Amino acid sequence: MTRKFALTTLTACVLQIGLLPVGVAQDWPADSWPQWGGPNRNHKSNASGLLKQWPEGGPPVAWKFTDAGIGYSSFSVLDGKFYTLGLIGGKNYAICLDAGSGEQLWRTPISDEVPSESYLQGWGAGPRSTPTISGDRLIVLGDGGTLCSLDRMTGEPHWKVNLVSDFGGQIPKWGYSASPLIDGDRVVVCPGKEQFLVALDIETGKQVLSSSGYNETAHYVSVVKHTVGGIDMYVTAAQSGLVGFSAETGRALWTNGSSGNATATIPTPILKDNLVYHTSDYGTGCVLVELSATDGRVRAREVYRNKNMQNHHGGVILLGDNLFGLKKGGGWVCQDLMTGEVNWNKRLSGDGSASVAYADGRIYVFGESTGTCYLVEPSAEKWIEHGKVSLPEQTGIDRGRGKIWAHPVIAEGKLFLRDMDLIYAFDIRG
Repeated sequence: MTRKFALTTLTACVLQIGLLPVGVAQDWPADSWPQWGGPNRNHKSNASGLLKQWPEGGPPVAWKFTDAGIGYSSFSVLDGKFYTLGLIGGKNYAICLDAGSGEQLWRTPISDEVPSESYLQGWGAGPRSTPTISGDRLIVLGDGGTLCSLDRMTGEPHWKVNLVSDFGGQIPKWGYSASPLIDGDRVVVCPGKEQFLVALDIETGKQVLSSSGYNETAHYVSVVKHTVGGIDMYVTAAQSGLVGFSAETGRALWTNGSSGNATATIPTPILKDNLVYHTSDYGTGCVLVELSATDGRVRAREVYRNKNMQNHHGGVILLGDNLFGLKKGGGWVCQDLMTGEVNWNKRLSGDGSASVAYADGRIYVFGESTGTCYLVEPSAEKWIEHGKVSLPEQTGIDRGRGKIWAHPVIAEGKLFLRDMDLIYAFDIRG
């Protein structure tokens, strides 16, 4: 039987407590968004004091930036500084703005434009990953595999490597898109092929770990760290589905093939206790895997798999035991984590897919076609909308078959939205 319950005030408080970083290397300010998916790479912010209901027409624009270039890179935000990537004038740049005003503070070239024959660019070129902040460093990854460490205050480079030429990787069909993970003094990325996953020393860029027992072209899934039974592991996915690597040895510990697909496996795995949930599109669906560890070995038991969620790229939010996300072509879905059953669904007018983020009791749903962002109250019963805002202007750049694919970010009292060269900051303080 499908379990349905309303998110009460008490439940909402519990959810907020559950967002606090646990066992991470750095304590982030509550209103920061320091990497892909926020503080814990799960699309959730720890911010508070935000508007719970938007006025007619949406919140006001705080600033607009018009020179972010080509690409789908999202944003990281910390201590009043805002970071993203873009292709401008034949080069990929890391860009730093003042998060309060939108004024450009610096921009640093990280690589030349990737030749069009390097990957399929009919859906838009340019960098796709999100910069990752670690202390005074900014770690960035370009679409052709150039990985750089920069001084986040000045943009000055520390070191640079390439996932193809230095580690034998292969550019994915639509370019490198996954965002670097910082694990203590390590930078963790996926070149693909024989060294599918590698870790580099954050100070020097020298390799300190290489995966083994797994050989496949990288897809588009950002790595997350998990611990089960005292075993630390890096979890990601590719064409053949989920895979977990030992953080100590790099050895592939477990796999599950139910959520991979040959076209593009994209969403980040969702972790809860000893559970891993994952979904992808192209007719695939979703899977819940239960992990257990005995004598240094990890067993992955499949709890269920179905097609009730087929998420394209926009991500899924876990609140309590409810999952919220867009099923490509099937509308907004609320799915029960433990059973896999659908509590309810709703189609969004004009948008076949959307990307999501969560902050202060509300989900932000950003449509890929209309450029409309909805403010939604999480409920296991129905869609409850508390306002919407549309981009005042969409890009004039030809995206080809691409759409509005940069994910929304909530940080420092603002909602940040991007369409290629255009970035808007909306004031959402309560």
